[in-house]
Amino acid sequence: MTTFFTADQHFGHANILKYEADHRKDHSGRTFRTVKHMDDAIVAHWNAIVGRDDIVYSLGDFSYKLHTIAEYLPRLNGRIILITGNHDPFFKRCATDRVDEARELAIEAGFADLYMEHVIEIEGVGKVKLSHFPYLPPTPDDEAFLRYEHLRPKPTGEVLLLHGHIHSQWLMRQYRKRPPMLNVGVDMHGMKPISEAEIARFFATAGESVEG
Repeated sequence: MTTFFTADQHFGHANILKYEADHRKDHSGRTFRTVKHMDDAIVAHWNAIVGRDDIVYSLGDFSYKLHTIAEYLPRLNGRIILITGNHDPFFKRCATDRVDEARELAIEAGFADLYMEHVIEIEGVGKVKLSHFPYLPPTPDDEAFLRYEHLRPKPTGEVLLLHGHIHSQWLMRQYRKRPPMLNVGVDMHGMKPISEAEIARFFATAGESVEG
């Protein structure tokens, strides 16, 4: 059994093809013609590496529509645990302290579990926090997606933060006096999840560039 991490599929979200045209391309290197073309490719990339018994932490923005989740979630391998993002239908409940209610709805939709943020241990890394959002940047102009400030994670002893939300803005970053951050979103990883072993390899290079 292997554990994988991913984020920002945006199943059923046509506008993402406009925002991430350079990173969402078919096998011929062309931007996907339709959102269904993109969705089907993401499913194929996912199932090519994730087995039925594997665990996948999906770090938010899986899909903003329940009917789209119902269409694509059953097609994906693995036991999928959602760390809710702002484009998921459970987000508003989590943001208003109704996480238990959101979890119940997410499990009903087919996810194995749901969290607003979560902490796990990764071999070769240590204590890792999972959140849809990165930490707040030191200056407001540092991040193009600077929203939901009160919901951003705060360091609580983890050595690494895994997140999504920023799409292709950056892969790794570290602010002073905070752990390094790794963006696990599909736009930075060939439209597929990445494994614990890959997380450990990225972590080995962390800290080479500290900002703020």
